[in-house]
Amino acid sequence: MSLLDDLLKKGSLHTPCGTMAKRAALKAKLTNSGATEVVSGDLKLSEGDDRVLEASRVVVKGNLVLEDQSRLLVAGDLEVEGSIIHEGFDYALLFTGGALSAKNLLFHGELVSLGPITVQEVAWTYYNDYSTYADALKARIVVADDRFDAVDDVRADHRLDGHSSVIGPELAKLLRADVVSQDGSWSYEDVAKRLLRKRPLLR
Repeated sequence: MSLLDDLLKKGSLHTPCGTMAKRAALKAKLTNSGATEVVSGDLKLSEGDDRVLEASRVVVKGNLVLEDQSRLLVAGDLEVEGSIIHEGFDYALLFTGGALSAKNLLFHGELVSLGPITVQEVAWTYYNDYSTYADALKARIVVADDRFDAVDDVRADHRLDGHSSVIGPELAKLLRADVVSQDGSWSYEDVAKRLLRKRPLLR
């Protein structure tokens, strides 16, 4: 049984991945197959779908979509040419043993990357049920709506942390009017639908 299979047995990865030192120790033990896997379109994990990919590099040519109660663990790097989307109110897990990259990120569940996270446009996590664990995150806009993310180094043109009622007005200046209204309100379901259709968020 692989280390990733062992991680699947855990209800949360907070304990093994909650600090930089713990992530480094885990990464030192992690192995991969050395292969590259390419998904030609979207990759969608339905409810109850637990998937372990032992490849050193996984490339998703479309969007990566996780439904509630789904888990994806990748031993190496994960490159998503579209957006990473988990819109829901229950647990989901995305774990990468290497670097993680995408055009946009919208995530409610638990997100763990043992390498840096690079998002071209908007990295948006929300609600404090779960957290993000990574050494570094880089994006044009980083949004943490009512959520504490344990990321040691965050680099962004704009970083918004706090309750939606506080960050909403500033976010409305950065994103399109049909994403965030002038009064700073939005629907995560609508944001997810927009990303699924590959429509932009930024003004």
